[in-house]
Amino acid sequence: MFVNWDEMKNLLSPLKDYEDLCRRFRVSFSYPFVRQSFNFTLIDMIDYTHKLLGADSRGRYTEYETLLVRIFTELQRAGIRDILEFTGRTASREKFQMFSHQCGINPGDMITALKYLVYWFIPQEKYLSGLVKSDSAIMDSLKILNSSSIRTNLELLQAGLTPEGRTALVKKTRLLPEVVLDLVNRADFSRMPWSSKATISNIIGAGYGSIAKLAEADPDRLYADFFSYGKSIGKNLKLGNEIENSYRIARIIPKIVQ
Repeated sequence: MFVNWDEMKNLLSPLKDYEDLCRRFRVSFSYPFVRQSFNFTLIDMIDYTHKLLGADSRGRYTEYETLLVRIFTELQRAGIRDILEFTGRTASREKFQMFSHQCGINPGDMITALKYLVYWFIPQEKYLSGLVKSDSAIMDSLKILNSSSIRTNLELLQAGLTPEGRTALVKKTRLLPEVVLDLVNRADFSRMPWSSKATISNIIGAGYGSIAKLAEADPDRLYADFFSYGKSIGKNLKLGNEIENSYRIARIIPKIVQ
């Protein structure tokens, strides 16, 4: 099947190009915890997509969900077992074109599925500065991590997933255990869809310091805490998509931090 890369470029936006998409998968899957926890079978990916998009409180993603489920079903029928196999079979333009020709799946549909994995599922590497907004003490701690060769959220998660790993970080950096745990939790929040440094800071500021705690939240209580926190810092925080869906997404994303 012919691949019109000019059309694919439009579908890939805001990603720079197809090489950028492939690079993101290579980087993310270079971390053992990502390979272990995010290599869903396509059956599991379909179920996850139902829960992630289909359960949106406003029904905003119904058509998107239907499209993705159809694409993942077609990929499964084409013999693709899991996410690593799918991203491996499409790991370059040449491989993408060959696989598209072999399986007969519309190239635009495959781009749609790959882009969904990048923005909604596979953790993306971000600099530590993207974990905090306007807090000099935390920024100083991030500088200490930088000096210990931990510069991104995924590096921090890989190092601090377990209590033993966090103890090793405490010894290596001489940061307090509670500081290390807070930073690891911030890195954990960064893998949620729509997460930004402002979102992470607001959720933690509202009293939900971990994915586990957010997953236990009552939505009405969460919203009240969110608005109360905004008032305490002199801001009229608005109930955006990232807050409205945060507790629900926290319940279904793969659990990482022990």
